[in-house]
Amino acid sequence: MPVKYNSGVMSRKSIGNKKGCALCGAKEISEPRGEERYCRDCWDKKIAVEEIVAREFALKRYIRAHSAEKYLVYHSTQKRPIGQIIVVDDGYDLFLTMTIYPNFAWDDPAYHLEGDPEGRTFAELLVDVVATEVIEPWGGGKWHLEVFRSTAAEPEDWNGEM
Repeated sequence: MPVKYNSGVMSRKSIGNKKGCALCGAKEISEPRGEERYCRDCWDKKIAVEEIVAREFALKRYIRAHSAEKYLVYHSTQKRPIGQIIVVDDGYDLFLTMTIYPNFAWDDPAYHLEGDPEGRTFAELLVDVVATEVIEPWGGGKWHLEVFRSTAAEPEDWNGEM
C-alpha cells in the first residue's frame, strides 16, 4: 500500500491554531510566543490579573549584609509573615532559600478567569514576585531557588524542624 502524505494529519501547531484562544475562542492566537494559546487581548487580561494578584504580596527586607539578605514575605490577607527568603550572592550566582509557612493557602488557585485552562497557584506567583523584587535588583544573572515548607507557622516555633 502506498504511503499517503498529508492524509488529514495536522501538526500540533496547526491543530492549536484551529482551536482558537483558550479564553475567548478567537481564531488569532499569538501569545505567549512559542507556545501560542491566547489571543493578544486575553493574554494582556491574564497578565494584568496576575500582576494585581502579585501586588498582594510584600517582601520586606529584614536583614541586609554585603553579600546576603533576608526578607519576610507578607500577603495582604495576613497580619503575620507567611514566609521568608534568604539570598546569598557568592560573586557568580545568587542562591535563594525560601521557606513558606503553613499559615497561607499556597496551593490554592491565585485567581480565576472563566475558561482559562492554565490558572496559577499563589506559590507560582510568588516566584515571579521574587524574580522581580529580589533577583533583578541583585543584577539578575544565574540564580538557584530552593523552597521549603515549614511545619510551624513562625520561626520561633520551629525548634529545628522543617
